[in-house]
Amino acid sequence: MTCLLSNLRKNTALYYSEIDRNPMSSVRCDLGVAAVVTDKRRVLLVKESAGRYSGHWGLPKGYVDEGELPRDAALRELREECAVEGHVTGIYAIRENLTDIGPAVFIAYSVKLLAGEVPTAASEVDEAKFVSIDQFDDIQWVSEAMKSIATNALTQTPFSTTDYSQQRGYPYLLHQNNEVRV
Repeated sequence: MTCLLSNLRKNTALYYSEIDRNPMSSVRCDLGVAAVVTDKRRVLLVKESAGRYSGHWGLPKGYVDEGELPRDAALRELREECAVEGHVTGIYAIRENLTDIGPAVFIAYSVKLLAGEVPTAASEVDEAKFVSIDQFDDIQWVSEAMKSIATNALTQTPFSTTDYSQQRGYPYLLHQNNEVRV
């Protein structure tokens, strides 16, 4: 996926005018996302059912599709893996690395479930359940980074998200730290 979402460039005149004023080149990147859902000092985890991480635990996660906002991809993955709906409230973590094919970026979004939603294992996973931090050392994780993100979600405040899409006329989200320093 092109990080600048090439489909938006084709369809949005306002986006074009913004790019014309502020040109920057785009780069292809591996773009992944996770939905971080917490409840009563527990975090929602899924147990992978296939692939090289079969039997390992992690956050509901996946890749961003062409023309899809990363935020929307996180919600789609949550729906596909846990059969629940929610809304993004912020970001807990961003992981970046460089692979043989180029940059890879992974964004872990803070998600609040809609009222009454109860996660259950859906496609691609064997289990979906809330896990407390005292159980983290007893499970096999997809990666240490995933464990770190889950731990952070239970001990830190996420960056907040402000949606300026309506004012701008195209998808435009700002994620920032709102903690006040004195």
